Amino acid sequence: MRDLAQFAMKGPRQAAIIALLSTLVPMMFWLGAAIVGLVTLRQGFSKGLAVFIWAVVPALAWWLGLQDPTALIVLVLTLFMAEFLRSSVSLRNTLLLGFALSVLVGVLTPSLMPEVIDMLMELTDQMFRQLAEDAEIAFDDSLKESFRVLMVASFAASFYFMSIGSMFLARSWQAALYNPGGWREEFHQLRLSPVSLAGLFAVVFLAPSLGVEASLVAICATVPVVVCGLALVHGLIGKKNLGGQWVFGFYALNIVLFPTVLMLVALWAVVDSVIDFRSKIQSQAAP
Repeated sequence: MRDLAQFAMKGPRQAAIIALLSTLVPMMFWLGAAIVGLVTLRQGFSKGLAVFIWAVVPALAWWLGLQDPTALIVLVLTLFMAEFLRSSVSLRNTLLLGFALSVLVGVLTPSLMPEVIDMLMELTDQMFRQLAEDAEIAFDDSLKESFRVLMVASFAASFYFMSIGSMFLARSWQAALYNPGGWREEFHQLRLSPVSLAGLFAVVFLAPSLGVEASLVAICATVPVVVCGLALVHGLIGKKNLGGQWVFGFYALNIVLFPTVLMLVALWAVVDSVIDFRSKIQSQAAP
């Protein structure tokens, strides 16, 4: 992957080709977004935008042809988060910007992919009616509408999470090429400040008064909290020099006990944002 990033940074043509081909291949749009993010982080918004324009061509084809705006949304979010990170040099504030953008995406999602949502609602409508019939209870349309809101929120949060992954990959490439070890240190120190955490909670509670579904805001708000929780785990493992097997074990445990482990990680991130117990843990020298 580092060699691919190095090749992309040889010139705008190379970066554009990789971004275009990656976005064209099914399920590889995240790589194209990472290339856009890398160019933006290293060379600025205008250079990143030039690569983005090439990558957005197949992304638009996916959207218009298959009603799937995922690649387009991830490209857009990654571009803007990468530019914000380049100018602010704050990973935490970049996540908060991504949160705001993801809520906007959630508001727009029903218009961006109406056929997909309607199809999924038809499938779930049949399922809910069958469950209600089996349980001998009346089918309530309010349950159906609640599920629709949760589905849209889940789409928005997944777009946001994938964009973070692409941006993080771009940042790690930038560090590997120009600042070895910088990404590890930056990611291990990532945490929400008490003000940031309070701001997220405030937005969730104020969302209904602003005409935005509270569930949409709440689900999107969990993404930066979980990401900071993952950074906390990586940071603690790094401080204690426990080795890569602990990281592997942690993610394997996530798969086996999903979503329980992620809920605990999010809780740890909330506690750490308030008392910063990570900084109080002593580092252990490598043997």
